[in-house]
Amino acid sequence: MTNYFNELTKHLNTLGRRHDLARVFNDLLTLGICSFHSTNIKSLLQEKDEKNETLYFETIKPYAKDDLRELSKALGILQLNVYHEPYSDILGEFFMCHITRGQNGQYFTPEPVCELMAVINIEDAESDGKRVLDPACGSGRMLLRAAKINQRNYFFGADSSNTCAKMATLNFFLNGLKGEVAWMNSLSMEWFGGWQINQSGLGILPIEKEQSRIWSEAPMQKPKPETPEFDKTPQKQPN
Repeated sequence: MTNYFNELTKHLNTLGRRHDLARVFNDLLTLGICSFHSTNIKSLLQEKDEKNETLYFETIKPYAKDDLRELSKALGILQLNVYHEPYSDILGEFFMCHITRGQNGQYFTPEPVCELMAVINIEDAESDGKRVLDPACGSGRMLLRAAKINQRNYFFGADSSNTCAKMATLNFFLNGLKGEVAWMNSLSMEWFGGWQINQSGLGILPIEKEQSRIWSEAPMQKPKPETPEFDKTPQKQPN
């Protein structure tokens, strides 16, 4: 990680002394997703999505002006980090070091291992438009490494943690990936929420499960083949 990790830590810890740090981090993710809503970007802030505006103002309500400046600086640091070190996962690193600290086994795969796995799985680096899926994506770092090999694919991530899904969504957008992140249980297919990223032009768009390609196009379970009954007919023995 570059010095941007230390800068991000400084601003968020400043807020963490006045608010719960886990909430501050989660609110940063929400504000980032709200700020980069596709309506805001496409209309150059001339149009508003009412649900997005409501969520934004509900999120900033507990914070004073000085607090909001710290959050704005933190969001700017995320953008600078991507500019200088694309496909790195500063959000996931902060989450592990300062929020979970390994509780509940929430250690993400180390980035060098993610890079190795991406190299193994992305067989054709020159072929565009393929789907790359991680059904337990965490902060999306494995998909970021796959994008480092070929960004012109479509990237899909799912995670049952709301915070992880939002980290992945923001990581996708900041790094210019096209795809979708679903906040869902990949085993039970229980749906909680999701976002399309850069699919219809630049921006993030919240979606329902019917709009989700991860949820609606999930592979169906193949029926088990019927077990043939044992043939009790006596077999003719060879002479």
